[in-house]
Amino acid sequence: MSKRIISIALFFTFLFSAVSGRCAYIMMSNNYAVAKGYNSKSYNICNTYTTIVDRYETPLNNNTKSLAAIVRPNEKDMSELPLLFNADAVKEITSQLKSGDVVIRKIDKYSNTKYIKVIEVIEENSPDMLCRHLIDRACGGLELSLGNAIGSVKINYSVDALGRILAGDNGTIINNNDKKTVKISVDSRLQKIAESSSKSIKKGAVVIADCSTSQILACYSAGEDYLNRASSNYAIGSIFKLVVCASALENNVSLTYKCENKIKVGDTTFCCQNNKAHGKQNMKQALANSCNCYFVKLALTLGAQSIYDTAKEFGFLNDIELYSDFNIKHGAFADLKELESKGQLALIGFGQGVLTDNPIHFSAVVSAIANGGIYNPPTLALNNQKGTRVMSESNAKKLREYMRYVVTNGTGTSAEYNNSSAGKTATAQSGIYIDEKEILNTFFVGFYPYDNPKYSIVVMCENGTSGAGDCSPIFSTIVENLEKI
Repeated sequence: MSKRIISIALFFTFLFSAVSGRCAYIMMSNNYAVAKGYNSKSYNICNTYTTIVDRYETPLNNNTKSLAAIVRPNEKDMSELPLLFNADAVKEITSQLKSGDVVIRKIDKYSNTKYIKVIEVIEENSPDMLCRHLIDRACGGLELSLGNAIGSVKINYSVDALGRILAGDNGTIINNNDKKTVKISVDSRLQKIAESSSKSIKKGAVVIADCSTSQILACYSAGEDYLNRASSNYAIGSIFKLVVCASALENNVSLTYKCENKIKVGDTTFCCQNNKAHGKQNMKQALANSCNCYFVKLALTLGAQSIYDTAKEFGFLNDIELYSDFNIKHGAFADLKELESKGQLALIGFGQGVLTDNPIHFSAVVSAIANGGIYNPPTLALNNQKGTRVMSESNAKKLREYMRYVVTNGTGTSAEYNNSSAGKTATAQSGIYIDEKEILNTFFVGFYPYDNPKYSIVVMCENGTSGAGDCSPIFSTIVENLEKI
């Protein structure tokens, strides 16, 4: 151990000698002093950006502090480098100081430096920030649409005629910060609930929205990458049956059908999941059991125009402006000509075919049903929108009853909490295969509480097993925690 200590001491002695020699090379002499009339030179320490706050003005970004070490190209500063940096960093910084310019480096903690200036700066984002994928510019989030830096923190030094920093000048910090703040609809309390309740999701998303306004209260994307899955479009499967039901109710189409597990349309046979024959079904039962055969028959009965018009009213063909200049693309939806094919019409009846959507938009679909049939596009803005009626109040109430029945008597029983959950499951085929196994997107979408809808919630799991198994329990956990607020 003693030999090792001696070796380290010798190394830093040698390094200090080299640093001192380099310092002499850079500074030429030590006879410069701060004086009036000399020019000055500024170095950028960090940029400052628009602060985004939640609906209660809790910062969502610009809320992490870090330290910056400012090293001048002189003997005294360079002698203190080993107090802050390891040997490799010392070599690198020494090399950079050859230019005669200041070097600014982030450090983890303070040290007892007399000459190297260490200051505290604000970091725009941290790895554990709330709502990261929705906000972070690295993820294409809201920060990106708010523009570039609005200010900076700099340090200013006096320099001689050759541009060399004058000895004895410790620098002057200049803070040019416009302090611009933007408030969005997110509620940090609900965001924490969404994130903590969804730890079992490796890749997926959770969106919580206000039923009456479609304002986004929480938006979580699970996955160790930069993709915002809440705004990404996926095959959505059986949750689209809610839109088909809405179309049928609005067009006064009532259907009873006997499911024998198979239904043939042209040359194609469609089946219910797990070879289940559901028997005689009305719309309420078919939604609860997620009977594909029933919804194929219902779609063929309704016709292309009715389903297309209803989907359009629910916003399926529209891009969404979440905030000024911050947009998300709508998913795929078969055009009217494609839907005139009975095969395509049958597929869309149970949520397959040319159909994708994103969790953010579908939260607004659920909100419209929960909100008495008034559709508002999803938004991060706090201003009130003028919604569009897409269902009669009585039909919306009936569809809410069907969604409650999904939880009490159907595929969504594990979403139940406090006798107040309502929603719809989905296990959607993606058409993407890995090792000959098809990737499934699983969902539970719903509202809570049933008697007085307040929250619209979408839970999505990428590469899941089933909506009932993957997503319904997460919905239950979320609403249980919402009750504690």
